Amino acid sequence: MSAYIHAPLPCCHYSVCPAPLPQSVLLYLESVLGQENIYSMFFEMLSRFLAEGAASGLNIIALYVTDILRVTGVDVQLPFPHFTAEGVASAGQWALLALIGYWVLSIILRLLVGVVRRVFWMLKAGMALWLFGLIVSDAKAGSDTTAVRLASLVLGCALLGLASSGSEKTVQVEDRMSILEGRVKVVERRKGEE
Repeated sequence: MSAYIHAPLPCCHYSVCPAPLPQSVLLYLESVLGQENIYSMFFEMLSRFLAEGAASGLNIIALYVTDILRVTGVDVQLPFPHFTAEGVASAGQWALLALIGYWVLSIILRLLVGVVRRVFWMLKAGMALWLFGLIVSDAKAGSDTTAVRLASLVLGCALLGLASSGSEKTVQVEDRMSILEGRVKVVERRKGEE
């Protein structure tokens, strides 16, 4: 009975071991293979696992859909025999590439639209100043003619300003709405956590 009392603690006890077993294995692998290789292997294994899972799920869904269609009297043959992990991974990569391309293209188009708006505003202001100079410098025109020309110029500038500001206000309203939606989601998450 006294032998059981004086028995040494097992090695896996946290006060004796310097690190838990999984952490020590990870540290050993990092020292042998390098940290970057460990993370790339981890992400490769994770992507392979997700692709295989998605392929299995899609195969099951395709099987159920074809069975349901056969029961309803529609004879259907899928154009492909089954989903593969490589096909799902390839489609995922293309989808990711398309998403990144869409994001970059939308940023470039917003920048171009902003530049075109500024250039259009500068052209409009330059044209208005040039027409104002022509109207005022016409010595042969009477005061009534000059007043009508200036009123037409002011009306034209006002109409162009309304036409261009309407689209700007729409973009500003959409931006404010997306900001408000984000804030509402944050508040809802906080309420859900409480």
